[in-house]
Amino acid sequence: MTLATFFATKGYMESLPPRTVTRLFPKKTKPRRLLRAVLAALALLVPALTPTAGQSQEPLSLLVFDRPPYYQLQHGQPSGGFLLTTALTVFAQAGIPVTVREMPPGRVVAMLKDGPSRACAVGWYKTAEREAFARFSEPLYRNQPTAVAVRATLSVPETCSPFLADLLAAGWHWGLREGFSYGAEYDQLLAAYPATKRFADTAHMVELLAKDRLDAMLVEPEELAWIFASKPALRKHVRIVRLADSPLGGRRHIMCGLGVSPGEMARLDAAIESFRATPQYQGLVDGLHLTP
Repeated sequence: MTLATFFATKGYMESLPPRTVTRLFPKKTKPRRLLRAVLAALALLVPALTPTAGQSQEPLSLLVFDRPPYYQLQHGQPSGGFLLTTALTVFAQAGIPVTVREMPPGRVVAMLKDGPSRACAVGWYKTAEREAFARFSEPLYRNQPTAVAVRATLSVPETCSPFLADLLAAGWHWGLREGFSYGAEYDQLLAAYPATKRFADTAHMVELLAKDRLDAMLVEPEELAWIFASKPALRKHVRIVRLADSPLGGRRHIMCGLGVSPGEMARLDAAIESFRATPQYQGLVDGLHLTP
């Protein structure tokens, strides 16, 4: 509510003693005197509507990294991406100012673990481990089920929809994203499998598959589709294997440090719920290439 709206509400006027109303709006007051009276009244309202020291309006740090189609940065500044655009919209609607900072996922986790932080990261999965040091918003989006990308020269039947454990038993060399969770069940399987290597960039892993330097990688179909659209030559060197046990796609949340108050999280949740019901949000979802 703006100052002018608040001042003009019936409830505010009824809260004033009759003499005060008469003084603010005398029947025969000249326009200039009326303007001075209105400005004086607004000045009295400002302290009541201005945040106190305990309600800091210092911008939160919004931590992201370049990972199309979810987040896109140019020279460290937002330049697109479905989740980043959605997050900036809901923070604005919640009235919570933010400053975007580029930071790799491993450092994001380390920063939030280090102590109560007034920082948030966009598009993270909620896990029991992360809930120990962070607060999570309502989900921004739910992914398609995780799939496996394999090098085209690898022998996998076209009709095969294996379990992840079966593919791990084949002894392949796997690429995984640094600092990422693939869900509790898959994380547990991968933790016991030695032939994995972590990388900071999904597109780089796809290129390694195309060069036969990796055998397989777990991947989100939305992200792989964007990589194929950006680099069409990779498509013929990489195949997709749908997993029989892949759960429904993970829910992507805004993950915030414990220095972000429950009240701020509640405002953020309300903004997310409101924005998800809009044609603008649906247009962003439709803009994703959901099937590689």
